[in-house]
Amino acid sequence: MTDSLIQSPSLAAPAESSTDSTQVLIKLTTRHEDLQIPSQPILVPTNLKRYGLSSIVNHLLSTSKPIPFDFLIDSTFLKTSLDEYLTSNGLSSETTLDLEYVRSILPPQFLASYEQDDWVSSVNIGHTNQRILTGSYDGIARVWDLSGRVEVQAVGHTAALRTAKWVPSNGSSTDQEQFITAGLDRIVRLWSYTTDSTLSTSDTAVQATPTIDFIGHKSTIEDLSIDTSTSRLLSASHDHTIHHWSLDPSQSHDAPSTSYTPSTRNISKKRKLKPVASSIRKKPIAVLTAHSAPVSSVIHDSKDSTAGYSASWDHTIVTHDLVTSQTVDTRTTQHPILSLTTLPTLSLLAAGSAARHITLHDPRVDAANVSTSILRGHTNGVVNVVRSSESEYMLASGSHDGTVRLWDVRGTSGGAVFVVKRESGEGGKVLGVDWRGGVGLVSGGEDKRVQINGGENWEDVRMLGT
Repeated sequence: MTDSLIQSPSLAAPAESSTDSTQVLIKLTTRHEDLQIPSQPILVPTNLKRYGLSSIVNHLLSTSKPIPFDFLIDSTFLKTSLDEYLTSNGLSSETTLDLEYVRSILPPQFLASYEQDDWVSSVNIGHTNQRILTGSYDGIARVWDLSGRVEVQAVGHTAALRTAKWVPSNGSSTDQEQFITAGLDRIVRLWSYTTDSTLSTSDTAVQATPTIDFIGHKSTIEDLSIDTSTSRLLSASHDHTIHHWSLDPSQSHDAPSTSYTPSTRNISKKRKLKPVASSIRKKPIAVLTAHSAPVSSVIHDSKDSTAGYSASWDHTIVTHDLVTSQTVDTRTTQHPILSLTTLPTLSLLAAGSAARHITLHDPRVDAANVSTSILRGHTNGVVNVVRSSESEYMLASGSHDGTVRLWDVRGTSGGAVFVVKRESGEGGKVLGVDWRGGVGLVSGGEDKRVQINGGENWEDVRMLGT
């Protein structure tokens, strides 16, 4: 049975009406379950652009308030009229065009920028507390509120920090917040502080308390991943290994005090830091040795706590069984991999490379291809990739080219949806990126600033996937 034809020239936006009678058949589809329309082909004028097509979809949805839409053709966002698309691709108006409509994304507006004493190497937004945790090349981790005030400092590392991550609460009510830091001094440290009234009344930052030191790496630690359900931690290092740790001190052996000598490399000359150690020192519960070069990134599988993924300068992405500490699968790519994140709903990994692009991978063992698609646009290494907390199709990337780029993985052929530059005007590398609804897109880098884009004027982004 063939689909019936809907001829709807009256649905076109008046601003795009024309005496030109040329029309084309289109089929409109979407992945938004709440925005489905009949699947019959529609005959529309070829002079329609995004606005006119959006008006048609809103008419068919009978929306009380217009919803702005963008349209994808062959994994590329439509930025011209249908006629121009047909002409540029050598197609006739007899062609039936398949268009996927998605909620439009408003440009991320600059909201604020906070300066600190040295390069911002890492940013991480709290899952519930709407606080921004930063790691810095001066060896200090800081907790910022959204007004730009440093509420908490963690002073005790003896070299530059490369990564800092919140430890999400497991749902129990507590007045304690915890985070993890690591970097060039080869130590992973768990910190805690009390979220009492002194945070909002103190003129100076409260000092966090070191709780556990995790000892074992022999070189710089680049990345951390925390699984709340199991209280387990993964760390990626330049020593070619991934260490698997337990945040529960009772589940691992003590590390002897003689097993670690702190490094003092690359600390800012403006500040002399004294080493601070926790009274508890722990060994890893396992050491994973699947890589032959520095490990740049590590992440847990968000749907399976027994699995983890790592990426390395050795061009590989490895799937690990965290129960047996065995390698499940190794995917070899063409370039060194600098960053990694999961897109769990799509069963994909997004990997930022030294070759300036992002590749999407299906990590399942029976996947036919090493790479499913490539996102191009950066002009230097992609050192951060993070998925949106609100949309399964969106991710952000930070690069040494000084930009953050927002991507919709449904439109893999058309480049980034938006490019966010440093508002400081000082340029330099972007070193850390995070993205969470209610706060926005947060980035940091060589300009020594924490920059926030998005916020309340970015509601359409936070509505994606609802």
